[in-house]
Amino acid sequence: MGAETIGLGLMAKPPRPGIAKTRLAAAIGAAAAAELAAAFLADGAATVAAAAGPADLSCQVFYRPADAEEEIAALVGQDWPPVFCDRGELGATMWDVLSRLLARHPAGAMVMGADLPLVPAEVLVAAAQALRRGDGRTVVVMPSADGGYGLIGVRSARAAPLFAPMAWSTPGVLQETLRRAEAAGLAVHLLPEQHDVDEPGDLAWLRQALAAEPGAAPATRAALARLDGGAGG
Repeated sequence: MGAETIGLGLMAKPPRPGIAKTRLAAAIGAAAAAELAAAFLADGAATVAAAAGPADLSCQVFYRPADAEEEIAALVGQDWPPVFCDRGELGATMWDVLSRLLARHPAGAMVMGADLPLVPAEVLVAAAQALRRGDGRTVVVMPSADGGYGLIGVRSARAAPLFAPMAWSTPGVLQETLRRAEAAGLAVHLLPEQHDVDEPGDLAWLRQALAAEPGAAPATRAALARLDGGAGG
């Protein structure tokens, strides 16, 4: 790892029935939703690992709550030190992660959610390249189809206003982030839009996407096959 290494934090919660993917659970049951959440995390971590070399990333997984370390480490399956981080509010937690990473990697830091099983590794490589080309005003954002974002990268503390309290996990997150960036004089580089899986309707998209990419997201593919097999039995 050199001076141009980018820090990447994968944000994770334990896939516990009744807590994980509650909107999905309302349609498919708590156990099935938790199994999918575990698969999303495993596949997301594998994507990050695949991008780490080409993108020169230093990767860690940041988790909450405090008693979830063993669960998270088993699912991530990479030689990354799990780090507990919980500042209560989501924006404060993300900024804490980014600040920790920037302290070690001044070339840039990114955080990524764990609900994106089909993000191509090439998108993470492009995100790291965009950060390196930028300066202290640069922000990299990977929009998600639900109106939020699945990854954000920064170069300096000038980006702190982006993580002030807002209505997280709502369709207005991306637009509010862009508004704040403009107000703070930041330069936003938008990556290709991706699709996370939170709502029951997202499962139809997921089935189509997996059919179109036969080698992608093996853990998610297996979990969805078990779900569909049970539904049809």
